[in-house]
Amino acid sequence: MVDNYFKKPGETKNIVPKILAIIMAIVLWMYVMNEQNPPYEATFTLPIEVRNAATSYVVSDVPETVKVKVRGPRNLVAGVLNKDLKAFVDVKGLTEGRHAVVVSASIPSNLELMAITPDKVQVTVDPTISRQIPVEVRVTGSPEKSAVTGKIVAANQQVTIEGPKNIVGMVEKVLAIIDLTGKSSDVTTEAVLVPVNRAEKEVEGVAIYPEKTKVTITLTTTVAKKQLDIKPVTLGELPAGLVIKSIVTQPEKIEVTETVPGKGLDKLEALVTDPVNLGDISKDTDKEVKVQLPEGITGTTKTVVVKIKVGPR
Repeated sequence: MVDNYFKKPGETKNIVPKILAIIMAIVLWMYVMNEQNPPYEATFTLPIEVRNAATSYVVSDVPETVKVKVRGPRNLVAGVLNKDLKAFVDVKGLTEGRHAVVVSASIPSNLELMAITPDKVQVTVDPTISRQIPVEVRVTGSPEKSAVTGKIVAANQQVTIEGPKNIVGMVEKVLAIIDLTGKSSDVTTEAVLVPVNRAEKEVEGVAIYPEKTKVTITLTTTVAKKQLDIKPVTLGELPAGLVIKSIVTQPEKIEVTETVPGKGLDKLEALVTDPVNLGDISKDTDKEVKVQLPEGITGTTKTVVVKIKVGPR
């Protein structure tokens, strides 16, 4: 009451117009800002980060990217770079198996997150395991005509592979591939190791320790060469009710070389394979088996595929 007593006449009447003027100024400012710098939406394609994965697990099958839509003043959105935005999944606490996880995004505070597409993804969590895997040296190419492959020695007969349980379980062996094209003398080299499955297709997603192995290959001077048929050898009998319709090898012939004179290459008419156990065969089957090479005689390959077709009696 004391304040009102000392107010000058007409002062109260001026407050309302002043407030209205301020409101109009704010509205006008917002209008101008919207006209000059209107709200704007933009969509960014971002890689998905995996966060908080346990060290004893590997997370796989995560999609490479998601789309993130943001909204804000045009000038701010136009200045945003992909590095300013993050898309991620948090897998903390997830155990072995398949999981649906929410995709989250981290964006600048002056922008509004409108949508993430997809907002959920399926991921696979596998425990990390390791195995000892045998090393097989695989020779490709042909040395000079005057040379033939002799003794092959790999420094590592076995190596350790490590990775997700389901992928490590696919690995059948590790190949050390050596190209002998044009070689005429002994070869010593470091070969990169390649993990393969039963079909000898490379398996990705595993680590190999060591990654390379030293391989020494002896090349000897040829004495005599000959093309010989390969005859498959079988052991046992097929399950009851089945008979062999055909049995062939691939290749049907290989070239052999007598590296030590007098080993009887001139008397050899054919080579035989290691026995194939028929008791394990219930359908058409391809089996990779070794070719039995006499001492002092080498072949262009040490193994062939025995192709067996079976049918009812």
